[in-house]
Amino acid sequence: MVNHVENLYNYHVWANQRIIDHLKTLSPEKYQKEMKSVFSSVSKVLSHIYLVDYGWLNILEGQNMNEAMQFSLQLQEKIEKLPIEDLEMEFHTLSTRFKSFLKSQEDIEKRIMLDNPWASLRETSLSEMILHVVNHGTYHRGNISAMLHQLGDSSVMTDYAFYWYSDNVIHQK
Repeated sequence: MVNHVENLYNYHVWANQRIIDHLKTLSPEKYQKEMKSVFSSVSKVLSHIYLVDYGWLNILEGQNMNEAMQFSLQLQEKIEKLPIEDLEMEFHTLSTRFKSFLKSQEDIEKRIMLDNPWASLRETSLSEMILHVVNHGTYHRGNISAMLHQLGDSSVMTDYAFYWYSDNVIHQK
């Protein structure tokens, strides 16, 4: 049986894929169009979601937060320049790593000390960090949706309740 944290992560992957599938229907010019918004382009928001997920997975796997975030920053220019099809492959590789990590955990509620260089030390659980990854993605998919409307396009439904009825959810009894 899949636990709630795994199911929420699976939702995150599903929602990202729905957005990516929709963004692939845009012209590359529209996908990368500079605009006045929370981010300077839709492509940069999607790259940001990837880079933050990447950093948090490295933290979950034991890297300290400062190193993980620095490594993500080093990847930023490369990731931001990728065509959406290549970024989609990066997301797929990352989600495979993430799911392997989740499956390998005997105690998803295990507590660790998180040393945030922009805040302070904080004890937290693995599950709480994963919930943050999911929440962060939801927030920024909302940015993408708003930016698409600014560009005169529509977005796609990525609500969690919509996910419940998709073919991708693992139904629990």
